[in-house]
Amino acid sequence: MSVLPPRSAKLDLAVGFIGLWLSAGFLWDSWAHLHVGVESFFTPYHAAFYAAMLAGALIVAGTSLRNRSRGYTGLALPPCYAGALIGIPVFFLGGLGDLVWHTFFGVENRIEAVTSPTHLIIGCGVVLVLAAPIRSALGARDSLRALGAQMPLLLALAACLEFVHLGTSYAFDASAARIDAPPPALAGSLDYFTATAIELYKTGTGVMIVLLQALIEMIFVVWLVSRFRLAPGALTVFLVLGDGMMAAALTNDRPMLAIHLAMALVGGIVGDVLVARSRTAMRGGALQAFGFFVPLAYFGTYFALTIALQGTWWNWSLVGGVLVWSALAGAALGTLAGAPGRVDVLAVPVPAHALEIPQLEPVGR
Repeated sequence: MSVLPPRSAKLDLAVGFIGLWLSAGFLWDSWAHLHVGVESFFTPYHAAFYAAMLAGALIVAGTSLRNRSRGYTGLALPPCYAGALIGIPVFFLGGLGDLVWHTFFGVENRIEAVTSPTHLIIGCGVVLVLAAPIRSALGARDSLRALGAQMPLLLALAACLEFVHLGTSYAFDASAARIDAPPPALAGSLDYFTATAIELYKTGTGVMIVLLQALIEMIFVVWLVSRFRLAPGALTVFLVLGDGMMAAALTNDRPMLAIHLAMALVGGIVGDVLVARSRTAMRGGALQAFGFFVPLAYFGTYFALTIALQGTWWNWSLVGGVLVWSALAGAALGTLAGAPGRVDVLAVPVPAHALEIPQLEPVGR
């Protein structure tokens, strides 16, 4: 029977940084599609994230070779890296398919870029790689108490959050600033019905964006606090790293980057304060309260700064209503996450022999 090597915190940390490198490369490429007019597969933006995965592959391969020199057999990697060994070739096969796709169908722009089948295959490869340090952390959660020990988990999850933001970049900002206001629907004007339709569309879209982003953020955050006893500052680090790159890619001449960094800071600080009041991973009413107040602080910061810096075309009923809805959505996720019978789908499987129940002799025999 081959013996697998133990968890490697250094390997997890290296893969976590590779994840941030990957997300930075993809978001740089996304920025280029909006600003440079990319018309080729061979660009410095593509080179950035392909180099990141190549570096990740070399790190994993080097770890395997070092472990084999120490006497481990087989792939000589911790068990949580089995998925990463699939994810790396999936990524590069997706890249090869992307080259073929661009050759026959051209280079995608805007929303097309985040719905391209080959791009989604590449994304699946990335997630399989980033799942490794996350699964590793789940297997050692009782010993991960300090912020430094939790960094591999936070980096990998933040990179995953950036990829989710990239996939939903068409619905990242609610566009509540006054400059984004729809044309006025003046009664009796020739374009009254057109202007009314545009206003209803922009209003409904803005509300849905707030709810969507509240759910995206809180799925990650609620999962974190319900599985781990996070160190002080962990949520703030996670949200800043998980939101900053997407905001930077879209900011242009708007204060979007500053506003979203402030949202991450305030939401993270409020979350860290609530976590500090709990001695273990959150459960029950504490988790519901956490799910309620974090999105309230997060989007409350968005509207406060948007109004202060740019003004808003939203009325107070809209602002107050979406804040309440985002808080209720977070509280609902907290209720679901704290429900009995939950399963950690990313946890490393327990060997069958570890679940065997010893047979006890009857007393007095």
